[in-house]
Amino acid sequence: MRLTIALFIVICGLTAAEYPPIKKFVIQGQAQGTTYQVTYYAGDSTVTKSQIDSLVDKIDSSLSLYKSYSLINRFNLSDSGAIIDDHFLTVLKKALTTFEETDRIFDVTVEPLVQAWGFGAKKITALPDSAAIIAIKKCIGSRNLQVYGNKVVKKKPCIKVDFNGIAQGYTVDLIAGLLDQHGLVNYLV
Repeated sequence: MRLTIALFIVICGLTAAEYPPIKKFVIQGQAQGTTYQVTYYAGDSTVTKSQIDSLVDKIDSSLSLYKSYSLINRFNLSDSGAIIDDHFLTVLKKALTTFEETDRIFDVTVEPLVQAWGFGAKKITALPDSAAIIAIKKCIGSRNLQVYGNKVVKKKPCIKVDFNGIAQGYTVDLIAGLLDQHGLVNYLV
């Protein structure tokens, strides 16, 4: 019995010596009007903050209402629509599918209502009255969007989109994909 225990300890020691010690790495930053944190466990810093920030910056440049230069803000300011990138297209297609699957409950064209109630990127000075809400509701409805390849067309100039109900999850998926590509399996985004 003692020999078996001693042999087990030696084998465990030799096996442990083959693998580098695992360390915890934590990366934090800001994106999409909030913060993010990525925690992973590995032998070395396989993925860096600059890699994650580079990815997040690309997504923010497309989907963040908190970046004045973003594609989503250019689209929202346009009267008829805009040429879009792959991030915008992927998120919009998923949003439109979800719009139909939820019987029009999930609707990314709610940006005017979100902003009117003070939950948007811009500060408000007063809450909307019922007349304002009725007027705003005429500018709501994902059926007022049409996708033609890499272009999204608005049926009404007042249509504006807010991807905050879906963009953060999309961003998490892309960061997880980056971690997967680097062979990481123990992580939290």
